[in-house]
Amino acid sequence: MTDARVWSRYRRYLSATPHLVLEWNDAPTGARGWLVLNSLRGGAAGGGTRMRAGVTREEVTYLAKAMELKFAFSGPAIGGGKSGIAFNPTDPRRSQVLRRWFKAIHPFLSTCYGTGGDVNVDEQRDVEPLCRELGLAHPQQGVVVGHLQARGADVVRSFESLREGLALPLEGSHLDVIGTEFRVSDMITGFGVARAATGLLDAGGDGLEGVRVIVEGFGNVGAAAALYLARAGARLVGIIDAECALVAPEGLGADEVEDLVRRRSARTLPDHPQRRTGEARFEVYGVSADLLVPAAISGSLDRPRLETMRGGGVRWIVCGANQPFRELRLGDTRTQEWADGVFGIVPDVVGSLGMARAFAHLMSGGAAARPDDVFAAVGEVMDDALARVVERAGTVGPGLLAAAVDLAMDRTGFDGSGSKNGHAGVDVA
Repeated sequence: MTDARVWSRYRRYLSATPHLVLEWNDAPTGARGWLVLNSLRGGAAGGGTRMRAGVTREEVTYLAKAMELKFAFSGPAIGGGKSGIAFNPTDPRRSQVLRRWFKAIHPFLSTCYGTGGDVNVDEQRDVEPLCRELGLAHPQQGVVVGHLQARGADVVRSFESLREGLALPLEGSHLDVIGTEFRVSDMITGFGVARAATGLLDAGGDGLEGVRVIVEGFGNVGAAAALYLARAGARLVGIIDAECALVAPEGLGADEVEDLVRRRSARTLPDHPQRRTGEARFEVYGVSADLLVPAAISGSLDRPRLETMRGGGVRWIVCGANQPFRELRLGDTRTQEWADGVFGIVPDVVGSLGMARAFAHLMSGGAAARPDDVFAAVGEVMDDALARVVERAGTVGPGLLAAAVDLAMDRTGFDGSGSKNGHAGVDVA
């Protein structure tokens, strides 16, 4: 595989005009929102809804494109979409902004776009109730109608399977954290990230036992990934969130990580003797480690930070966050290209496919009687995706990221001409 060819193709993919961009302005609050449907491959598009101050059209466009590549591995065979709202999620008017946003995109939700939770938006506490208010049977109605062409009783069965499967409590499962009320939806993406890391290191002959790990983020993805990595034998030497970091050069084991997960508040690290705040929290990036798991915001990894971690021994990066590499603009790949020449990287389109695979499994009538059934479905697809990427790359080291996006673009049918599957771009901003 010629990396220059792959990166040129990937830049064309990122720069290609999406099928649809809808821009929304909320007069009462000044909030702005974007719905981006990269394509309607297979009759529909899917991707979650996020809210944070500073969300941009470019960010939402990248995320829609990443979702399309993710679906190429996880299924279903549909296009990528994303909703992004630029608004402070701690503002007391948050719920009104979300309500008006869902009303604005209702025509797409009812026919061709399925959504879910994402950053600062919860699937079951925000998305599902708002969709019900609009008369929608489920947030994935657009996918079930547009892609599966389901009607009548089949629609009802698909939605019931989705609701029940994602809401299954983990209590009593080996995946559970005693003293919590976690559901499948809370832990499935982080589980997939940990499964990807385990598979990557097993493929390279190193194994996960004793591997030193730094995790960015301690929300659902970061906390679950840290927990399952620790249970598999890794040592957590650093965890950082938006406010503080835990720096533990000796490494935390499974019991200690489980205690942190149990005691966390508002998805942030709880009190701990090795917790650091302010500028001191960035010392976490200098700790000696083998593996980095970015599972927080997009754009957290610039080249100086990556070079610092390389100097500390990091060899592998498994991405739980969407696009953790900081680029100047949409279509730029300089940071990713450099990183792919230095680290073995499992990109977001593979590492964070857990929720997408759970949706696909449950919508297609997959078993959902036990949490283990849903997790097993994610594990099987993750193992297969990783094996195929490693086979194409011929390595678990540098070049892995390029191999992953190349394989994903093959599966979506992107030919580099700037259009996909006959869909012309429509910009209604």
